[in-house]
Amino acid sequence: MSNTSDDQAVVVLGQQLHSLRKARGLSLRALASEVEVTASFLSQVERGLCSPSLASLRQLARVFEVPVFQLLVELDVGHPVVRSGERVTIQLPEAPVVYELLSSGTARAIEMFIVRVETPHVNLVRRLSTPTEECLHVITGTMNIEFGDENYTLNAGDSVTCDGMALVSIMSVTDEPLVMVVAVTPPSF
Repeated sequence: MSNTSDDQAVVVLGQQLHSLRKARGLSLRALASEVEVTASFLSQVERGLCSPSLASLRQLARVFEVPVFQLLVELDVGHPVVRSGERVTIQLPEAPVVYELLSSGTARAIEMFIVRVETPHVNLVRRLSTPTEECLHVITGTMNIEFGDENYTLNAGDSVTCDGMALVSIMSVTDEPLVMVVAVTPPSF
């Protein structure tokens, strides 16, 4: 992403956080306490001066009970088409993973995204606060997925559907980049 796109994403994030915080009647200090960051840091995020980590984004999404992508994009479900060069993309320095939102807007009943993993043996599973159903389709690479008492290795062209709350691990198991398409309902990223 270019700096202009990054700058715009930071501004949108700040606007979304400010709107959600005000709509719930939370002060910066109260929200900061729930997310375990400083009020000063949240103020900078709301003003578009800095970006939070993926962990902080997930904490904010949990507090507001919205998918992470909803914090990063303006809610617009009026247009059903998402052009390849216009996708919302998340790539944070501490994670060797890129997420690209394929579904339009974030107020839909299903969320689809492409996940690109460059580094093997990184567990992509995160704790969910609400039950989900997930379908993962491997485009390239090989991955191992563990949910419940089940453990599967999937290659390019393979798919799996599972209960998101039962997920234990999802990881690339070769040096080849892993690319997969993921559908989640209800949206939880």
